[in-house]
Amino acid sequence: MESAANMVNREGIVEENQNRPLELYFRALSGNDVTIEHYALEDKAHYPDTPTTIRLPRATGKMPKRSFYRLALAHRALHAQLGTFDFRIDRLSNPFVRDHLTPSAEDASELEVFFAAFSDVPLAKFLFEILEDARIDARLPLEYPGLKSELQSAVRFEFLLRPDWNELPPRGAAVEFALRRSMDPVMNQAPQAIAEPAQDISTIFGSLNLLEATVEDIAAACVQAYSVVNLLPNLGVLGNSPAKVLDSSDSPHSLDSLWPRKWPEDHRVRLEGDDVLLISLPGVTYRGSIGSFLIKAPSASGPDHQALYRLRNVSDIEEDGEIITAKSKTSGPPEPLPHDHHDVSRHLHHHEEGELAPHGSNTFLYPEWDKYQGRYRRNWCRVVQTTPPGGGALERSTLQIRYAKELRRLRRAMDIPLSQAFVTERRTPDGPDIDYDAAVEAMIDFRTGGEASDSVYQDLRRTRRDISVLLLIDVSASTAERVEDAELIESALSPDILLGPKLRPPRILDIEVISSLLCSSALNTVGDAFSVWSFSGTGRERVILSEIKGFNEPMSGIVVSRASAMKPIHATRLGAAVRHCGKVLSKLQSQTKVLLILTDGRPFDIDYGTSYGEGESQSYALADSDKALSELEAFGIEPYVLTVDPSGEEYVSEFKSAHVEVLEDINSLPEKLLRLYKSLLDRNIKSPLHKQAANGAKTNIQSLGGHTR
Repeated sequence: MESAANMVNREGIVEENQNRPLELYFRALSGNDVTIEHYALEDKAHYPDTPTTIRLPRATGKMPKRSFYRLALAHRALHAQLGTFDFRIDRLSNPFVRDHLTPSAEDASELEVFFAAFSDVPLAKFLFEILEDARIDARLPLEYPGLKSELQSAVRFEFLLRPDWNELPPRGAAVEFALRRSMDPVMNQAPQAIAEPAQDISTIFGSLNLLEATVEDIAAACVQAYSVVNLLPNLGVLGNSPAKVLDSSDSPHSLDSLWPRKWPEDHRVRLEGDDVLLISLPGVTYRGSIGSFLIKAPSASGPDHQALYRLRNVSDIEEDGEIITAKSKTSGPPEPLPHDHHDVSRHLHHHEEGELAPHGSNTFLYPEWDKYQGRYRRNWCRVVQTTPPGGGALERSTLQIRYAKELRRLRRAMDIPLSQAFVTERRTPDGPDIDYDAAVEAMIDFRTGGEASDSVYQDLRRTRRDISVLLLIDVSASTAERVEDAELIESALSPDILLGPKLRPPRILDIEVISSLLCSSALNTVGDAFSVWSFSGTGRERVILSEIKGFNEPMSGIVVSRASAMKPIHATRLGAAVRHCGKVLSKLQSQTKVLLILTDGRPFDIDYGTSYGEGESQSYALADSDKALSELEAFGIEPYVLTVDPSGEEYVSEFKSAHVEVLEDINSLPEKLLRLYKSLLDRNIKSPLHKQAANGAKTNIQSLGGHTR
């Protein structure tokens, strides 16, 4: 009988294959790479879209899924085409708004500067989205005439999903009116209790020529709508307020009077428990949410821009390209991490005597070096290779929303050039860039009702493999340690997407994960092969190595999903992990092969050399680890070890066969990884690092281990 885990994994693969045509469709419209995920329509919180992830409902009511998804993706694509995120303060025509805003010299978008002028930022953002979505809806039938009927059907469906505004407080009901008005331009009814502000909102909408309006016009209208809504109480409910037909002749306010008395506003004093006063309304299904785009400047497109954590504040970059960071708030974990406190105990360890046997197709046997006997213990460690399941929507969305700026900053600072070992292949069905000639022809066919070709991309085809890097991450139990003095990070999305995030200190694992994905994302544009693995041990019978990103796997939402699900477990049996990664790298034809190891402490496992006594187990573990690193030379693999353990100097000197470095500032890990890679790339271009295996080499990974059945 099929296990639940296998069923979930199989369903995920089927869903991924079904989504691929939709991802290509969005790419043809916008030129951007995205990963499409689905959510249940009854979910209380729909996590917002990000620059690389679009979330669509699984159920689409009476509308055919194909039609609904085409509409939803076209609506999102128009945001970029119509300049939603290209807001510029100097293009504001209204002096009331323009003269009070000054572009920030920091790494912040001008939209961020705009929203910072409001005391209730979530409310301002929500109103901006409503008004901007109305502009997109107005233009959509003109840009894509074939979707006009789908838009009309979707609007009818959305009205059936809207909450009863008589059960909302006055402010929430007014925002609900604005949202409904954005979908129906001729709507002229509202509850009697909010008839006056509803008329003001209707007047604001009527003043906008949505077919010709710019995002700057929408921003000015947002200020006016905010001034109307923010004056209303947000406690209690309307009750059974009768409907009233709105009449502009009865409005007591003129359009010119609908401005706040003071703007920018003073920052609101926030009190514990006042989150209940925030507006909480479901969004419009086919529109999605652009909230994560508004507060963070839009990032460049591409699967290499997976949104991850934002570790700390961004600082300036000097002219010589060196990154200048703010003074670190931590020098690493507060205490040394000797790996002597794990979540496994000896009585839970299932002990097997003598040589081990494989268990299944994904297990591999490796030797272990016994320094006291001066020989290898044959088939002494069993490595279990896994592909971890992805995290849930909460974990993935949290990772994505945290991160956009940090990646853009590091990529600019790195200025990694494309390798010369590529040739351009045009009119391909898939690829990282649009072939604009083919795309224009496809769009002409699409808009005239013809069948558009899918071959609208161009790809960089590698003529040779220059460098392959495998990043191995220690996920032992001690990586759960929190760096208490480090800058706080967002712990999770609120159940209500409009509420602010909760903050907590990052774990060591958090920083390891973000560093690895940062490096993967930046290097994805270079084209060199890159893979990310994690490892932990539970005794020699079960050393787990999980493939987070494969060498031939693109950066995608799937990789981010796997990374988001990583958790600290068990111990650090480094020798077996190094030998398995050496076997993986040895199969590649790259001229240069590099193994980068990220760890937070010395090698340790519950039975790692303990047969010689507790006092000798540490020496045994270090000797085996160094021996495993020395074995890599036979295959031209260059090992690097980076540790964030402040006591690392005590034991890394034992590693004679690898480049080792102790990072005193754990937050420097992202820059360190990228700069290390850049130095390797530069050296590879000038003088290849590849070392030919000596004839008759005594240390051969293939002969020493890696057996499977």
